This record gives sequence, C-alpha cells and structure tokens, in this order.
Amino acid sequence: MLNLPFPLVTYRERLSDVQTRMRATGIDVMVVTMPDSVHWLSGVDSVGYLWPQGLIVSAQDGVEPVYVTRTTEQPGVDACSWLSERRFYDISVTDPVDALIAALREYAPQGGKLGLETDAFTMLPSTYRRITEAFPGVETADCSYIVPEARLIKTEPELAYQRQAAAIADYAMQQVLDAVRPGISELELAGIGARALGEAGGEHAAIPPMVVSGERSALVHCMAGRRTLGKGDVVCIELAGVVHRYHAVLMRTAVIGEPAPRIREVAELQKEAHLAAVAASAPGTPVPEPEAAARAVLEPAGLHGNRCHRIGYSLGVAYPPGWLEPMTMVDGDEHVFAPGMSYTVEPNLHLPAEGFGLKLGETVECTAGGPKTMTALGHDLFVV
Repeated sequence: MLNLPFPLVTYRERLSDVQTRMRATGIDVMVVTMPDSVHWLSGVDSVGYLWPQGLIVSAQDGVEPVYVTRTTEQPGVDACSWLSERRFYDISVTDPVDALIAALREYAPQGGKLGLETDAFTMLPSTYRRITEAFPGVETADCSYIVPEARLIKTEPELAYQRQAAAIADYAMQQVLDAVRPGISELELAGIGARALGEAGGEHAAIPPMVVSGERSALVHCMAGRRTLGKGDVVCIELAGVVHRYHAVLMRTAVIGEPAPRIREVAELQKEAHLAAVAASAPGTPVPEPEAAARAVLEPAGLHGNRCHRIGYSLGVAYPPGWLEPMTMVDGDEHVFAPGMSYTVEPNLHLPAEGFGLKLGETVECTAGGPKTMTALGHDLFVV
C-alpha cells in the first residue's frame, strides 16, 4: 500500500514547478541525488543515498522522473514513492554509476544542457567525471539549488507537519531539562532526549541530540561525551523533532545551581538578541537583517565576536548529515523573508576563555502577520 505524506497532486505540482525552473535556466535534463530533494519530489524515504543513486528529471511537461537505485531499495520505493519509472541495479554485479549513465542515456539531451549537482555530498567527483565523460557532446550546468529553492516557501500542510515537529521537540527538551542533575552524564541526557523524541512520535533526525556541559559547553557542535555533570555546570542542549522528514530545531541551556553573575549577564543579552532577531524576520525584510538586529545588542557588550556561526537558516525536509536549506541569514544572501518560510534563529555564544557557552534557538515561521515561533518554551536559562 502506497504511503505518502501528501496527496499525489502535490507531488505533480512540485514536479511542474521544478520543470518550470529548469526551463528558466535552460536545463533540459537533470540528475538529483540529494536525499531531501529526492524525497520532496518522489516520496522515497531511505538511507540508500549512501550508495550512488539519482532521480533523473526532464524539463518536458508530462515526462515522469526516473529513479535509479539498487535492488535493495525496491520494497521501500514500492511503499513510499509515487514514481512508476524505476531502474534497479544489483550492486554485486553492476557498477552503480554505469547503471545511472545507462538510464540517463534514455533522457540525455541531444545538444541540450544536462544539470548535475556540483554542491552535493551525494555527487562524488568521480561520479561527476564519469557522467560528463559519457556525454562528451552535452553541455553541463549546476542544478544544485533548483529543487532546494522550490522548497523554501512551504504550504500549509508542510508547515503543519513542522509545527507538530516543534511540539515534539518541546516535549523532548522538557524531558532533558527535567533530568539535568549532578552525577548524570552528557550521554545519558542525550539518550533521554532521543527516547523522548521517539515517545512523542518523532522520526530520526538529520543530527542526533547534542549535549555539552561545563567547559565543554563552549564546544557548540560537539556531540555528547562521557563527562559527568556537577554543581555549577552550564549544560547546552540541541535537538530536533521530525514529522514526515520536516524538522523543527530547538536549543536551550540549563545551569545546575545558581548561575554565576557573568552567566546571567550573558544569558540575558543573548535572550534580548534572540528576540530582536526573531522580530527582524518580518515579511519583505532582507534575510541578513536578523543578524544585524542581534549584533546591535551583542556588539556594545563585546559579545558579537563570541557568536559562533550564522544566526539562522531555512529548514524543512532533511536527512543525515544536516538540515540546512539554501537561505542563510548572512550578508550577501539575496533572499527576502516571505510568508511560508520556516527557519531557525539561534544567536549561540561560545566563551571558551571564560569556560562556558550558551545555546538559545528555535524554529520560526514567517506569516503574513509577522514572524511566529513554533516553540512553546520560554527563553530564560533553566536553573536546576
């Protein structure tokens, strides 16, 4: 029985949109390999992207995409995808890239333009080289962002899944915060978060729960370790709820015992910067503006230099190893906030010289009436 998160008409509308974008760039046929884009277009839900695969998309209306993957994935494709055009290869006897090239020969433009992803971890340089060598008379172009750009503005059903994911993240975060105490390890807390996400109906996230504590709290992207928590420790937690692959990210910080004055001071400034950045993500506003709003709060306090990465980015459908979409809130990004966008706001701070870091972030949606956070949790330090 076919199991799709949206009606079939939704996938056909997505395909038509992508084909229009292809024609606008002059691309006749493209190969999509990134799992989030493959899923968004086809419904395929698998970790099969660890081996060469591809969704071959023609810019011609009425031509159904062809999905090329190994035979192991056939039951999942039958259950999760609306596509009828599939090519399965036996990895024990067939070279995966040869299988992709063979399928592509059916669609390769004669003197036209072939789109290949140059900014995708699933398109290895060797695969790219072999495909271009197989079609020496065909012009190639980068198609890395054609599908991701089409995904930036979510429909109401997509946002509904993301709001469900945010509620799951809220539940899991509260479970982790309630479990923070001296003597528990970072790994135990991360496990509590993972279990709570599952209890609430969350799928596996593109990045597992992250927990760092004490002096390690300044290591913003480190995974949970074997460190045991003690009194006075700062504990940073990051996790994501997931519904039908739509992610909602949540970050909060706890302190065991009364926070030191400096930690309180920095946390209050971080909260102010966070709320200013959220408010700056209104419809019609250039996406670098939230960064400027946070900087106006943090720079006078000498903390802007402790910002550890961009203040936010769009997100939606995602698979390991990451959950970023193309829009990022940095200078030079030409996107403009619009209703239907969903994105993180996260003015995380690391102060390694002072022995701590603080995380504060969540998923926000842009509505016609302004930005609206998807989380129900407060923004203050959680004090144990």
